[in-house]
Amino acid sequence: MTQEKDMIKVYEGLMKKHGLPELSLLDKEFCIGKIEETDYVLRFVVNKMAERLEHVLKILGDILQPESSITSMYEAESFSEDEMKKIFEFFKKVSSYHADLLINDFDHDEESAAKLIIKTHNEWNDVKQEFVKILSKIKDAWKNEQKTKKELGYFG
Repeated sequence: MTQEKDMIKVYEGLMKKHGLPELSLLDKEFCIGKIEETDYVLRFVVNKMAERLEHVLKILGDILQPESSITSMYEAESFSEDEMKKIFEFFKKVSSYHADLLINDFDHDEESAAKLIIKTHNEWNDVKQEFVKILSKIKDAWKNEQKTKKELGYFG
């Protein structure tokens, strides 16, 4: 039996023990991929979930604080002040989920990891829907002509 199959069997045992979601569902939503050989399968899953949220937080952070990236500055301008306030509240919510995942990584135990995986998976659909709305608005900003508030200078 291959290493990957062994880790899948380990996860399936943990899934039955803790009532975890199917691995295929987690992989679809959180890009779990192949579970590396480890004694801490749930820690591996928690870390993959954290990576997914880090990607969301990076994009939200770039909208909220565009720094010096022309891409981020242009995208941020497509949101009204009220929308930015909502994005910030959403950013705080996702940051809280991410912090929970990181805490579990540093203070890991199987039971709390299982509960956290279930909780994050259950709440993910709402997070994903909200994030897709934001991404759609960003996409539309690039498709539609928008007057920029910043004066663009020399890029050479």
